Amino acid sequence: MINKKVENKTKNVIKIIAILTLVISLFVSWVIPEKDLLPFAKEVLPQAQSFQKVTSSPLTYEGIVQGRDGKMQRVGYVVIDQAVGYGGPIKMATGIDLKGKIQKAIIVNYKDTPSFVQMVLKHGYLKQFIGKDITEPLNIEKDIDRVSGATYTSRGIAKAISQGSHAVARTQFKLSVSDEEVAFKFGAKEISVLLLVIFMLIGVVLKNKKLRWVTLIGSLILIGFKFNTPFSLANVAALLMGNFPSIQENLVWYILIIGIPIITFMAGRNLYCFWLCPFGALQEILGKIGGGSFKCCNKKIETKASKIKYALVYFALLASILLQSPGLAGYEPYSTLFGLQGFGIEWFILPLVLFPSLLIRRFWCRFFCPGMVFNKFILNLRSLKKFINKKINKSTDKKITVPEMDATLRNEVR
Repeated sequence: MINKKVENKTKNVIKIIAILTLVISLFVSWVIPEKDLLPFAKEVLPQAQSFQKVTSSPLTYEGIVQGRDGKMQRVGYVVIDQAVGYGGPIKMATGIDLKGKIQKAIIVNYKDTPSFVQMVLKHGYLKQFIGKDITEPLNIEKDIDRVSGATYTSRGIAKAISQGSHAVARTQFKLSVSDEEVAFKFGAKEISVLLLVIFMLIGVVLKNKKLRWVTLIGSLILIGFKFNTPFSLANVAALLMGNFPSIQENLVWYILIIGIPIITFMAGRNLYCFWLCPFGALQEILGKIGGGSFKCCNKKIETKASKIKYALVYFALLASILLQSPGLAGYEPYSTLFGLQGFGIEWFILPLVLFPSLLIRRFWCRFFCPGMVFNKFILNLRSLKKFINKKINKSTDKKITVPEMDATLRNEVR
């Protein structure tokens, strides 16, 4: 009995230390000074010999050279501005000549999903901005071609360059130019996701198993392969680091990262993982094909193995916060599968995740999924609220627990 108490105390101490480490790291990421930006200025305006800051918001440098007469002459400007991509902000440096033309643009820093950024660079996306006038809107799909599969990243880059160049046009060239108002984007993607959420809620209320499969397969096709916007731990990391995309252009992000957790808290059930997750849908389909009936010979080993996902989530979040890159937290194989965006080992890992799903029901969910951890946290908050209310009302001392994955899956349609 004493050993059990010591073990519980040790576990609680470890949890407290882990949480404090995460909170301190998050605070440090907010206050850490930014790296020197002048080398980037030289890269986008190489003819300049030196740079002088002329404005702070956005950060703008005047490029200067020494003329033959010994006098200093202006050769252009460098502006550094940022906008939000899919997983976080993207900071751009833009070189502008004295004719008001964009000479070059490069990425200074980004907190977006690395695979999306690499895709944009691979397709030579930044070359499209060379020669553009600083008064042009630079809207993707109108003035600039987006990179398919990395739309949010393409839009974030274009917006950062547009904002910066327009600011230079106003402050340095004294031109009258205004940024276009962002229209509320409500197209096929937003409609599809909202309809799936509505079908999910109807299915839950009616306790309809067939409707559950409709939402799962619909999610696999639409949220997965069509739009490639499943929930990712990178979204949670971005949220913790204060990176909120524009709701006008990213309604789906808010539905999945804000709306679904609220529904989960209110319903007291992990609805996303078992009704709406495209990767979960694929695992269940594979389980149907392969039987998915394999059971571990030792229940204790299986229970301990299921804790792996908590460690993965913790260290992924910690690394993303320390490196100030929310995209690094997205260790899931979703982009490799749904967006065909893999790098070497990611293509090797994907079959290692999918094949066991033929034999073990929801293999990824059970042992590795960050979505399960996130939703378990939401449900624990609900349980804590109930526990506090019961303590206040002195109605019962019964311990409140959150159902484990197996029980939840068995009773998914009540």
